[in-house]
Amino acid sequence: MNILKNPFFEEAIDACRYFWEAGWGENHAGNLTYLLSDEQVQEIKEDEDVKKTAPTQIAMTFEAKELIGKYFLVTRAGAFFRTIHKHPEKDLGIVKVNEDSVDIIWGFENGTMRPTSEFPAHLLCHQARLKQNPENRLVMHCHPTHTIAMTFAHEIDEEKFTRTMWSLNSECVLVFPEGLGMLPWMVCGEGAIGPETARKMEKYRIVIWPYHGMFASGTSFEDTIGLIETVEKNAQVYMLNGGNIKNGLTEDQVKELAQVFGLWD
Repeated sequence: MNILKNPFFEEAIDACRYFWEAGWGENHAGNLTYLLSDEQVQEIKEDEDVKKTAPTQIAMTFEAKELIGKYFLVTRAGAFFRTIHKHPEKDLGIVKVNEDSVDIIWGFENGTMRPTSEFPAHLLCHQARLKQNPENRLVMHCHPTHTIAMTFAHEIDEEKFTRTMWSLNSECVLVFPEGLGMLPWMVCGEGAIGPETARKMEKYRIVIWPYHGMFASGTSFEDTIGLIETVEKNAQVYMLNGGNIKNGLTEDQVKELAQVFGLWD
């Protein structure tokens, strides 16, 4: 089987294209990591290109002990979502996590390039989400336009931000009943923002980076993208009203919704 014909590859490529078309992955913005299942790993190992490629090893500057032996599909540093579909063997890679290093076993133009600079944040978030849900597979970072705009117009407080979101549409509390995580502004990349995002993901599936974008996680591409779409749609509603929300669901109505659907006690 051609490695690029594997369904999860096709889903990843489609997701990147969709994010660019939506305006959520401009320039080299956005990245993703997908945790392969045991079956997918076995299929990859049987691919002829993988068999004949000597792994390239890179050092890890962070600990992800609970992910040792796991394989991930990762976007490369500097990749453009707009063109990933044209040369996926350059812009995507498959890596295996070791104790203090990562093996690039396919892609990134035969190991001459590297995973996204936010790879540490991704792995730490995977580690945090797997503790909450062993079926978690995906972490995505993107720049949804209206969500970013809302961080300029709304108080940077995750509880207040969540309650505003819940008040905008009945769908919100049903899609993210646990709420939304939010960090203060921090420098992006390989620094403190990774561990802080992962700490938030011990509770939340979405973490907002003010004035920048969001990290989202889920069990599949459909699950994760649907989560992002829901937040972004309702941030758009908020901004279309200029942040002047005079009506909306009350706290009691939100609670009633969540209880009827068995999401809260």
